[in-house]
Amino acid sequence: MLVRLIGLAWRNLWRNPRRTWLTVSAIAFAVLFLVFGRSMQTGSFDTMIDNGARILLGHLQVQHVKYSADPRVDYTINAAPILEYFSSRAEIEYASARTQGFALVSMGERSFGAQIVGVEADIERHWSRIASMVSLGRYLQGRGEAVIGARLARNLGLQVGDELIILGTAKEGGIAASSVTLVGVFNTAQTQLDRSLVQIHIDDFREAWMLGNDEAHAVVVMASNVTRSEAEASLATTQLESVAVLAWLDLMPEAQQMRDMKAVSTQLIFYVIVIIVGFSVVTTFMMMVFERTQELGVLIAIGMKPGLLQVQLQLEALFLAMLGVVIGFIVALLLIVWLEETGIPLPVQADEIFARYNMGSRIYPSFDWPALQTSSVLMFVGVQLAALIPGLRIQRLRPVEAIRRQA
Repeated sequence: MLVRLIGLAWRNLWRNPRRTWLTVSAIAFAVLFLVFGRSMQTGSFDTMIDNGARILLGHLQVQHVKYSADPRVDYTINAAPILEYFSSRAEIEYASARTQGFALVSMGERSFGAQIVGVEADIERHWSRIASMVSLGRYLQGRGEAVIGARLARNLGLQVGDELIILGTAKEGGIAASSVTLVGVFNTAQTQLDRSLVQIHIDDFREAWMLGNDEAHAVVVMASNVTRSEAEASLATTQLESVAVLAWLDLMPEAQQMRDMKAVSTQLIFYVIVIIVGFSVVTTFMMMVFERTQELGVLIAIGMKPGLLQVQLQLEALFLAMLGVVIGFIVALLLIVWLEETGIPLPVQADEIFARYNMGSRIYPSFDWPALQTSSVLMFVGVQLAALIPGLRIQRLRPVEAIRRQA
């Protein structure tokens, strides 16, 4: 009986091909819209997070277990084995040691507090946005050099080539003192960074703060992409002992909060679209039931139970949903795969803004499989529920009245 009902349901769909294709098209467009919109959102967030990570923090960091809560200069780690581990991972593009502390920076009679970051310049120049945001001079090349933010340089009255004095507290409590030459001024358009960040060579930092050759406050890691970095952080947590592994979720919690808020708003849009498509399906099946009233009356009269007719109607709804979801998925997949390679060019005005922040001029979507799963489930459930409403008419049909009804 079920096989016969499936055959009948499939044939009934094509009694009016135009109406069937219109309904399928509505479902397919809804799936396409939901998957494409969520994929665009995912791609935009991945780009935003990646650019934020490339300014300073990296995709993930390995630190002393206490350093994140209390960034003291004596909470250091041995960077050598950690760097060796990440160098063996194919999905890791760059990994470098980093030291950091707070100190006074002076030029003549002017002094300001700043965060001093010791970096492996030959590695960080390849991925750090700061290296490409240097507006005056150049990025670090060796020892005895420094680059600082534009606001801090203005506050101190520094010019490229001037000497900068750094005074802080060393690891063992002594004075950390260093004299470096300003070789570059960067402008990140982030006020906090531009007025407080100083980068020097990591060996200069270690010498001034009296750290060992392999001591570091963090190992900064860049993976092949943001999504992959989460898996690498989880794996590193199990492989590296006595250290804390922080993914971008921990380093940039505000980005995750924004992502979660956008996800909630997108989910609401999902439900609204499902309701709209549901009304379309209700209309379609109401027309089908009215057109086939005589036929349904005859079937009930010869002994077919109304419950089986309801099952047949639900099977028709299932076929409609399947066709719509499959077509929507195929179109979305082809479109997004293409755009993942070519990107979507931004208008001239937006292009100028993105260029200012060194974020590129195109948006690249990233196919969001959870969005496909969510939209598919919502469509299947929504269409089935929508088919139940006109199906109630079948339960109330009186065979004699239905047969006499004029089409």
